[in-house]
Amino acid sequence: MYRRAQQLAATYREQNVKRILALLEEAAELGHCEACFELGNWRHHGIGDVHDDAAAAALWERAAARGHIEARMNLAIAYERGIGVARDPNRAFALYEACAGGGDLGAIYEVGRCSYYGIGTKTDRAAAARYFESARRYGHAEAICDDAECDQPRRMPRPTFMGPFRAVARDS
Repeated sequence: MYRRAQQLAATYREQNVKRILALLEEAAELGHCEACFELGNWRHHGIGDVHDDAAAAALWERAAARGHIEARMNLAIAYERGIGVARDPNRAFALYEACAGGGDLGAIYEVGRCSYYGIGTKTDRAAAARYFESARRYGHAEAICDDAECDQPRRMPRPTFMGPFRAVARDS
């Protein structure tokens, strides 16, 4: 089911949206981790039918419980911003940390940002500097653009959802 949904989505046509959505829903209902993640993205962005952030967060929660790193990252953003779930900066920070431990570059940067501003954790500028340096070392674009001398992030605003593709840190 999920593979068929992927095949239909690869040749995206408006007339296939309902069929893709039905396949994703069926696969998610059977517990397919990737289908839960993708269907959560569809619900968040309102693709195919209605925009429903609470359903998206619930689907990401199911995928995250099975170790899906992108779902965890989306869920962290949802908890930080209060999108579809009650705002909970502590839970957001814990999820960012879990993603950072899995090598997600965006999460490494976000843990640094949260540490810098004390979002969901105590303010720790030294820890923030270490996370920013790590993010820069692996090529995170925003970390590279930040002021390397003082390790202050250029932005305070919360992160935004970035879609299904994310960079992952890998030692060379």
